[in-house]
Amino acid sequence: MTTIPRSARQILEKTLDTVRLRANSDGECFGGEIMDAMREAGEAFGADRLEVLLIKTALVRVMESLGEPYPSEILQDYEHRMPVSQALKYLREATDWAARLHESAIPR
Repeated sequence: MTTIPRSARQILEKTLDTVRLRANSDGECFGGEIMDAMREAGEAFGADRLEVLLIKTALVRVMESLGEPYPSEILQDYEHRMPVSQALKYLREATDWAARLHESAIPR
């Protein structure tokens, strides 16, 4: 089982909102901006650096599963533009995955 912080869903949702707001006039964002937004969201929710890195790992896995060949490199790059719709798709899927993961961990 993959371990991610309980705050992952909230952090990813806030990251999604920030990325949407910061899109340029062409409807694009840079991969590095996604990580900047995630770090800011982590700070807002009191997450430490390790928690943010665990959430990044989850996002990378989701991006890979959706066909992105080098997601880790993209999230470090301030020159690689991507459509905001694509970034939002990755973040929504990661948010949904985090929610499903935590719901399945709840004892019934």
